Amino acid sequence: MNVYGKLAAPALGLLAICSLIAVARAQVPSPVPSVSAAPSQMPSPAPTPTIAILPPDAAPQILWWHLSSATPQAGDTLSVVVLTSSNVASVELRIGGYAFNLPKTDVGHFEGGYVVPQLPFFVSHDLLMRIIARNTAGVSVENGVEIQVR
Repeated sequence: MNVYGKLAAPALGLLAICSLIAVARAQVPSPVPSVSAAPSQMPSPAPTPTIAILPPDAAPQILWWHLSSATPQAGDTLSVVVLTSSNVASVELRIGGYAFNLPKTDVGHFEGGYVVPQLPFFVSHDLLMRIIARNTAGVSVENGVEIQVR
């Protein structure tokens, strides 16, 4: 099998994920109220912190994040809350080659909810969601969160 044959299936899978996430994103308004805690709820990295007040040119900080589930099923609404330093202008979530911007609800507070799409059987259901916070100068900080779509 040549190199192109080995790359065709993963590339097709990534394309399918991106299109399914785009369709799901278009069908769900944001923000969605938090989903109640389920047995698969992911533990938070730390207790909810106070928002750090920083000057605009300081490096951005992700202080805390929460997912409603680390093992969502297709059709579930995955709620995401991210608390950052006060100088963060935007928070972006990336899964594969697709990105969502979380709406800013207050200083240092970003949240949203998204419907989990049905993934094709040939695509890995173990995904890395990247949380990226940026200040107005474009300086960014990033955290990675592993999720498994059931």
